[in-house]
Amino acid sequence: MKPLSGVTVLDFTQAFSGPYCTLNLADYGARVIKVERTGTGDQTREWMPLAENGGSAYFALYNRNKEGIAVDLSKEEGKELIRRLVKKADIVVNNFKVGTMDKLGIGYEELKKIKPDLVFASVTGYGQTGPLAKLAAYDNIIEATCGLMGQSGFPDRQPVRSGCSIGDSYTGLMAAFGIAAAYYHKLMTGEGQTVDVAMQDSLFASIEDAILEYGVSGTVMERSGNSRSHMVAPYDVIQCKDGWYTVAAVTEKGWAEFCREADMPELLEDPRFQDNELRCRHNAELIGAMEPFFRDKTMEELKAIFSCENFAAAPVIDAGQTMREPHMLQRDMVVEIDDPNVGKYKAVGIPIKFEKTPAEVVKASPLLGEDTMGILMEIGYTEEEVRTLAAAGVVELAEGGDCGR
Repeated sequence: MKPLSGVTVLDFTQAFSGPYCTLNLADYGARVIKVERTGTGDQTREWMPLAENGGSAYFALYNRNKEGIAVDLSKEEGKELIRRLVKKADIVVNNFKVGTMDKLGIGYEELKKIKPDLVFASVTGYGQTGPLAKLAAYDNIIEATCGLMGQSGFPDRQPVRSGCSIGDSYTGLMAAFGIAAAYYHKLMTGEGQTVDVAMQDSLFASIEDAILEYGVSGTVMERSGNSRSHMVAPYDVIQCKDGWYTVAAVTEKGWAEFCREADMPELLEDPRFQDNELRCRHNAELIGAMEPFFRDKTMEELKAIFSCENFAAAPVIDAGQTMREPHMLQRDMVVEIDDPNVGKYKAVGIPIKFEKTPAEVVKASPLLGEDTMGILMEIGYTEEEVRTLAAAGVVELAEGGDCGR
């Protein structure tokens, strides 16, 4: 058993935010049936990085643990099989543009006639309502419009996007949480409902500092690079002998610990650094005073010096180094998957550890149409009928294997 065992999800998502939502549902035990278009499938099947066989590792990672069918939703026969399939589903998730599911004839109002207690989730850039609802949006656009990009980077340079598509991943997590909450409500009351999750709403709700600053004082917070001198100091990135080191002392105990372990007692006596407010006010001088200690030491030497009990410090490393870290390996945060789309590759593991119902990676991402035959036969189609639909271009069957017999 896994936390979401017994839950069936019909997944119409593609790209990142939606598939990341359903990935989390699938990892924790839900049966996720991914619906792709015939011919091309999810657009990320063409996204880099590509394996030697041309398959997309991007698609493989975010669609593991899912079954896959390929359907032409422009055809009435395709819509009909979705209506039949939704009878088996607890949850429907899509990240199409606003109104697309309605235009296809498989929106919430139609599907709830078939499945009254259906949880129907939509993930979009700006949500289902409001003047921006129908606009296109990608991660960089959302980071710009929610305020995150405006507070990221150094004050004398252009605003910068996050190093990864946090607008997509965070929204996917918010959607998964919203779906789980709505599903719990369904279990308690028997009522289905819609769940409307917007990238802009999700990321806006996460940016804390700038919202607090403006909400309380009406002040627009300036970009401050890697520091948080409006709140705590020291909190920054400092160059060392062979790279960069990030540091954070958010308590007086942590600050005293740094001064002791760095053998710099004079900083404790410096009137500019007597408390956090003063250190924030004199942040540039503070970091300047700390820099010589770091400059002639390697990352390994610094790791040996700091106990990190109260003063937090760590080397800035790349993702490859993180994937080789013993701590990450011991926590099973790096797993190897043998995937039919890309072959063997190393992927991120599952971050939430359940004591009694642990999640796991049990299935690689599906080939396009891999499970079409089996799933349609589950809902009453015969093999001959499925092959007739495939011949008419309504569905697609994966080549080879049992599903494309």
